[in-house]
Amino acid sequence: MTKLFVLPLTFLLLAISLFSFPAGATPSVEPTDSILISHVNLIPMDSSEVLPDRFVLVEHGRISRISNSEIPLPASAKTIDGRGKFLIPALADLHVHLFSPDDFPAYVAYGVANVLNMDGGPLHLAWRRLIHEEKLLGPTIYTVGHTVDGFPPLNELFLTAETPDQGRGIVRRQKRAGYDAIKLYGTLRPDVFRAILQTAREEGIPVVGHINRQVGALEVLKSSQTLAAHLEDLLFARFDQPPSDAELAAFADAIAASRITVTPNLNVNPANIAQLENLTAVLHSSGSSLLSPAAFSQWMSANNRNERNDQTPQQIEQMKQVQQILYKFVKLLSDRRVPLVLGTDAAAYGFPGLAVQQELRELVEAGVSPYEALRSSTVNAGAFIAANIPGAPIFGVIKERAEADLLLLSASPLENIQNVEKIEGLMLRGRWFSASQLAELRAQSIARTDKTRIALEKIDSALDAGDVGPANQFRQSNSSSEIPWYAEWVLMTKARKLQQKNLPAAIAIARLGTTLYPDSFGSWYLLADLFFVNRDLAEASAQLQKSQALEPANAAARNLADKIEALRAPLQFSPAGDYALEYENGRSNEIVKAVVHVEQLQNSQLRGTFRGLSSLPLAANSILAGANRLWVYVDSPSGPLEFRITVNGSTVTGYWDGVFGNNGSLTGSKSN
Repeated sequence: MTKLFVLPLTFLLLAISLFSFPAGATPSVEPTDSILISHVNLIPMDSSEVLPDRFVLVEHGRISRISNSEIPLPASAKTIDGRGKFLIPALADLHVHLFSPDDFPAYVAYGVANVLNMDGGPLHLAWRRLIHEEKLLGPTIYTVGHTVDGFPPLNELFLTAETPDQGRGIVRRQKRAGYDAIKLYGTLRPDVFRAILQTAREEGIPVVGHINRQVGALEVLKSSQTLAAHLEDLLFARFDQPPSDAELAAFADAIAASRITVTPNLNVNPANIAQLENLTAVLHSSGSSLLSPAAFSQWMSANNRNERNDQTPQQIEQMKQVQQILYKFVKLLSDRRVPLVLGTDAAAYGFPGLAVQQELRELVEAGVSPYEALRSSTVNAGAFIAANIPGAPIFGVIKERAEADLLLLSASPLENIQNVEKIEGLMLRGRWFSASQLAELRAQSIARTDKTRIALEKIDSALDAGDVGPANQFRQSNSSSEIPWYAEWVLMTKARKLQQKNLPAAIAIARLGTTLYPDSFGSWYLLADLFFVNRDLAEASAQLQKSQALEPANAAARNLADKIEALRAPLQFSPAGDYALEYENGRSNEIVKAVVHVEQLQNSQLRGTFRGLSSLPLAANSILAGANRLWVYVDSPSGPLEFRITVNGSTVTGYWDGVFGNNGSLTGSKSN
């Protein structure tokens, strides 16, 4: 990280430690060296046996002794009466998206002590350290770095790798930065995917994430990727149509034969259905009240991922049908002892903490026993972290020397999984929170963020109109705290929506993004790209350098740098003419032939058409030319296409990109 970006992060750490949880903002919980939970029904989770009338002694944050008789205690020890109650390990959620420290109280309040953040950056490393130092209250954080995808990415927040060298560079950089894992998305080229996994093995860092669509599900199962996120993603990567029972069983056998761990994420479809059916009710629910302002900005109606239209009833019905297939599939995996770990995709698709309880109910609805469902959020989660992250403490099981992350319940969750909601108290790394203290934590969290969430309604409406004034006024009046209060993804989306009709407003929103997220390569890249669209090459180059200083191996930034360099250079060829192209789909190995026709207008602007497999020509959305390079953008029936063409006389070479990993090299010829 360069000096330019050290200063904002330093101020951020200071602001968080001083202002995120000021005095009186959290329940008063004094650290106690020794705590005894007495006469409790113990469910250790390494078996389904319930051990009655047990004594569990916690010392200095670890479980030091478990006994079936009284344990002598020092005078300073605290005793918690567990008569008639049930003690289980605290819960874990191994697929979350942390928007801000204001999301943390919800996890604690609902009994979640460990989380795996599945898209990270410098902020998350800072929060992880502050929690470890007990300067922030929250679950123990394990975090990946920025998600790695092919180009073009499915989300501008993602890093892109288009060559094996770029992939290797990203792995080494994230390992040096201190991230716990590398997360992949689904559109990486096969050679890049293999290079990332090989480098990760060399560096000793696990690879997790989605199933690569170009490689295919069965090949991913044979690789060293350790975690597959989303059961639905596994199915879509394997089948083009709903699978038969026999096909599902055969696929479950293949997964069981591999070494991969799976996060089912069954709560996502029900969460989306609820938003499609009645978003207003969802946004006014008790779970929503604990969303941080930054997370809430993504759930608001104007920004919600679930768009309601005349196809909504059919969409809901399709989700319900898919959910039934997922129920069947997860039961097959559970019966085959495939390691399942609980993940919810909160706060992107579920409410922090509360979504864990919903996911447990979904697993049981699918036919998984309450014990096996609970294992996914306790012993399985702890085993996955211990096996993949060196130095991680033992958690998810109640045994001596394990981390003292414990959940006290008033009824047995093995009898009814919904009893996991009957929380009498939580022990978080050896610190005890009673039920009343957890209720106080929830109330204080709501009170602390309520005014900000109310202000977001006005800010969001103004941003949709291209006005950053209210956002800047709010930022200036809350300058003492640098905690994120608006989602970066939402800012990016609004800027892109305004790009065509109000480019200056889009640039202003992108500038706001760099102010709120100064350590994000994506915010600086967005600003650079918008300046490029405005043909302000000097400003585009300046902002792009800031993005590349943060993430030098990003393929999207490299492509933009090539365009800036080419447009600054004298044109070395006449762009007008016909380009007969032959290009290979790196995913399907299909050879496609196409013709791009380019005309140069009197004002030197370029326009053209693209004729591919379809006999109907498509208008090119944009054509750029500089030096000996030509870029052609087309919206095809299968999605947007980009052709990067290098012209050498009548010979052309280059590369093409499409969505979902459809890309590869191209060759051809040019005729005037």
